[in-house]
Amino acid sequence: MNKDLILSIPDTRPYSDVQNKNELLRYANDILNNPLSAQGKLSHGQLFSEIVQMLQQKHTLSLSVAMAMSANPAQYRVIWQYLCTALSSQTENEVQWLAFPVVAVIGAQQDGYLNKEIPVDKIQQLLIEHNNWQEIKSVHWLDYLVGSHELSEITAEDWFDSKQSITSAQEFAQKFQFNPVSYNKGQQVEVLYALCFGNSKLKTIAEKNLDKASLPLMQVWQQKLAQQGLTIFANPMNANLPISSLQKGSAQAKRMALDIFTANAVRSIRLQFPRVGVVIAAEEGGSLLFIFHPVEQNSLPPLVFRHILTPDEEISLIVQDFLDLIIQCKIEHIHIVSEVISKDKIPTYNQAIEMLGGNPLFT
Repeated sequence: MNKDLILSIPDTRPYSDVQNKNELLRYANDILNNPLSAQGKLSHGQLFSEIVQMLQQKHTLSLSVAMAMSANPAQYRVIWQYLCTALSSQTENEVQWLAFPVVAVIGAQQDGYLNKEIPVDKIQQLLIEHNNWQEIKSVHWLDYLVGSHELSEITAEDWFDSKQSITSAQEFAQKFQFNPVSYNKGQQVEVLYALCFGNSKLKTIAEKNLDKASLPLMQVWQQKLAQQGLTIFANPMNANLPISSLQKGSAQAKRMALDIFTANAVRSIRLQFPRVGVVIAAEEGGSLLFIFHPVEQNSLPPLVFRHILTPDEEISLIVQDFLDLIIQCKIEHIHIVSEVISKDKIPTYNQAIEMLGGNPLFT
């Protein structure tokens, strides 16, 4: 695999190239560039305390600016990680919130709504039986799954306030409404979240691998979400802080959506042509394009999956995962474009191979 060719894909996300006087960005730079120096070590504490103070005072404009004006994924991830730490329990008196994401791949014969009931007893039983997570015994669960849209509307200030005590967490939990999660006829990917909170010991479960409990949990969720006229595959993910789970759940959903699109595109082309051509390119404005088109000359429009990049994503990892899938599909005609594609000029495979770049399967 030609790694240099993968790394040649341009990053078209609108990162700031202007020197910014934001203190949080300066601390992040010190942590990245001089982690072992006195200034770097000092910046660790300063960045954390500044974020906590902003959350306490509900003056998070500087935090929002820092995340919006990050110069690269590494700088963004530093600030994000410190925000996540600030939203985790820091003392025995504070509450720890967790979210268990479930990625649902849906095939539906008609429009409908997903069952959002959480099988609490079965989940706790499996996590204790297979993983010995005794901490899960005393947690408080929301009654229903929360959809991605609903979860994304909760602010960092809300999560910070809700972790201050059991009482504040209970009051916050009561604000959740039963909002139905709809699905449309056809294929799609949805992410649902089982939210819970408990004492600070619950923090030890965050990011732990589901391990032996993974398959039994998958079966439980598939049974719970199953409905007549609905084909569903449920993929439970590791528990994490709600904002982290939202980020990871979204990334997994995009990956699974690309897998489905790829399978359908390859099948569609192979019904008419013997060879499938695949193009990977960066589009202006911060997107990755995965383009499918026959190698043989034809008048068909390209089939395009557009992956809108978040500020923290690594392009090389996304592309490597996709290439692994394409190789499994026994496709050899691949072209990575090393120049930016404009939004109004999506190339076919034969047009793309005339552009700067090459086949990553060859060195």
